[in-house]
Amino acid sequence: MSSVEVNIEKARAYNKVKKYKESLEHYELALADGGELSLGDKDKYSWDLYFVKVKDNEFIDEIEESAKKIVNTVSQKDNSKGKKACPYTLAVIKLMKMYTEGEQYLDVLRWASKLKPELLSNEQFKPNDEITMNSNKENYYLQTTKALLAIEKYDQTIKYCQDALVNIPKFNNNNDVWFKLRIAKSYKELGDYDASIDFLNDILKTKHDWYLSRDMAENYFLKEEYDESLKWAARGILSRDGKLESKVNLFAMIGDILEIKGFEDESIINKYMAYVIRNAQEWAIDDEVKNLLSNYGLDLENKDFKALFEEYKNMWVSLKYFGQERQYGVIDKVFNDGKAGFIKANGKSYYFYAYEFMDDKSYIYEGTEVSFYLEDAYNKSKDEMVKNAVNIYCEML
Repeated sequence: MSSVEVNIEKARAYNKVKKYKESLEHYELALADGGELSLGDKDKYSWDLYFVKVKDNEFIDEIEESAKKIVNTVSQKDNSKGKKACPYTLAVIKLMKMYTEGEQYLDVLRWASKLKPELLSNEQFKPNDEITMNSNKENYYLQTTKALLAIEKYDQTIKYCQDALVNIPKFNNNNDVWFKLRIAKSYKELGDYDASIDFLNDILKTKHDWYLSRDMAENYFLKEEYDESLKWAARGILSRDGKLESKVNLFAMIGDILEIKGFEDESIINKYMAYVIRNAQEWAIDDEVKNLLSNYGLDLENKDFKALFEEYKNMWVSLKYFGQERQYGVIDKVFNDGKAGFIKANGKSYYFYAYEFMDDKSYIYEGTEVSFYLEDAYNKSKDEMVKNAVNIYCEML
């Protein structure tokens, strides 16, 4: 028996008992001596490479080198029926994720091109009862669409996101939202603002993150529908999630819109708010803005944007509900947990959350007279849009 045959036999034996490192060493000895591997040995050799050189490795150059060996040795297997994943798929998906984390988007797409998405599994992995991991198909589309959007390939982003929405039957962690959001962003960049707004409205049925309001505001700004843009921008600013410093561009946008509409004082306040945030974070500040604000005698050393926000908070509340009259009614029902209830007004009932009650929460009980605004909300059980009571104040004080 030749040395090549001996090494292959040893490699098989080690692989069988899951001693992948020893198995890999013998396969590489056989290959170094000019040996050729059978289809079965190629599969075992690829698994050895994955477990030893790829799976727990943190060095991307080493992973890429081994991944190249894998894709040159075996083909991508059809895992679309939920069969066990192959080393080819696992190695490529890991590289795509690592390159995405490093914002190396061309490399993400280079490796994405080596996979056929129709062969990927939709099966999600549960390491325990509390955690569910994305399927390989989800990971493929998440990394690919993020990379396409980042390099401004908007038409392709839309296509791949739509493919994901059609071909993934069940999404982990609401990943479908990311695909819809990337479609919305792409349509905005392509100038189809109405299509972007439609996708954002669909997302807003179930999610209310501040950045969705920001994207709506940007679309309406580009449509030159400034009143609507102001409402959405103010909604994003007042949203309970997100840090104020993350919303710096919303303040600047409101400042620009109010300047266009001729509200000079309010415009300056918003531009100053954006300036103070930038000053506090030590971000770049446009000299033209700095010179403008200095003409108003404002403190250009100010960094306390939180205090400034509280001082002028009512202005953003007014912008959010501009054109809407306050409603008056009575708390008609409070749920046992005290987190929500219904307000009766004008013969109708409006759902409310306790966090929308602006006064002392001890006044949240049946019979309390209140005033409030109305805001669009989605009733999932009835699959319809409704009006909720928001910005609620007690009228009995």
